[in-house]
Amino acid sequence: MNNNSAMMETVKSSYLTVVLSILGVFAVVSAVLIAWPALSYLGAKMFN
Repeated sequence: MNNNSAMMETVKSSYLTVVLSILGVFAVVSAVLIAWPALSYLGAKMFN
């Protein structure tokens, strides 16, 4: 019984890690897409 609960905790923590990783990637991509016009404007001002 104890071994089974330890395995379930491992599965739950692995699932949580995967979900948080996917949400993190989504957050980074969203932030870059939202900030892209400002970044391109600043880049154009710096290099021109």
